[in-house]
Amino acid sequence: MSWLMRESSRATREVSSNGIVRRMVNLPRSIVGGFSRVMSHGIGRIGIAGRRDQNPIPNFPLQPLQDPLNAPEEWTFLSVYEQQYGSTHPLFYACQFMEALKIAEDEHKFMFMYLHSPQHPFTPSFCWGTLGSELVVQFLDANFVCWGALSDRGEGSQMAVTLQPASFPCCAVIAPAAGNSIAVLQQMEGPISPAELVEILQRTVEEQGLAFGNSRAKEEETTREKAMEEERKRARAKEEEKIRADRQLREEQDAAYLSALKIDKEKEKLNSLLPERRFQKPAGSSSKANYEKPRQNPGQKQFGRSKEVSTAIETANGS
Repeated sequence: MSWLMRESSRATREVSSNGIVRRMVNLPRSIVGGFSRVMSHGIGRIGIAGRRDQNPIPNFPLQPLQDPLNAPEEWTFLSVYEQQYGSTHPLFYACQFMEALKIAEDEHKFMFMYLHSPQHPFTPSFCWGTLGSELVVQFLDANFVCWGALSDRGEGSQMAVTLQPASFPCCAVIAPAAGNSIAVLQQMEGPISPAELVEILQRTVEEQGLAFGNSRAKEEETTREKAMEEERKRARAKEEEKIRADRQLREEQDAAYLSALKIDKEKEKLNSLLPERRFQKPAGSSSKANYEKPRQNPGQKQFGRSKEVSTAIETANGS
């Protein structure tokens, strides 16, 4: 009962204008910075306790290491947890925080985060009785992407500093948000029974899911509208470029036509002048003929005179 009172008072302090419990939390830079490294290697989905995905991360061993604290950070929580409480638990993804958040976003689910404090007195009863309950396991596996971490190591300690829980065990319902933030839709601390946990989670999914879904729908609609506007801008730019190209082509074709037309007109003009020059007598042809005619007359006259002299001589001899 004490836990429910703490949860209720926390919800009252964090209630928003639309009656939905929700607060935004900025993620540590180290967690956000790790996301780019994670995405470069792809997102692997893997759970322990014989519930591994069909596509495990190649570099991870199939069995937990003997020393849990020497395991890779993504496996440390599961190794520590299973060494003490066994393999009956929700399917926790052995990955970094941002990986799990991305998986939840892709599957349109909320993320259930559990910060494990091994030395806290409330931890054993919560792990054995609540997280080990078949009711809780089935509900979380069906409706959430689960991620766990040690509260005093790695990303778990960073999330503990970010959420600042007053007690352990600490669970939270997380949703992705814009920028380097997350939406903490519900934060639960201290011991809680399986039925109480499922009831709170169910209410969170129903209430927060609708509000968060509407918010995401608006964000997606805004994104779609921006994408459509960008597409329209690209289409307009492409059409304008086509119009400019067509205009330039027409101008080049018109210039080529006018140039060819000018050449044709010059040719026609030249051809029209050639017949006139062909039939026109040269200016010096008549004077040349007149010049040649006088040169021939003296000879003809001399030849005539010689003929007359010879005739006169023949006449005289005959007489």
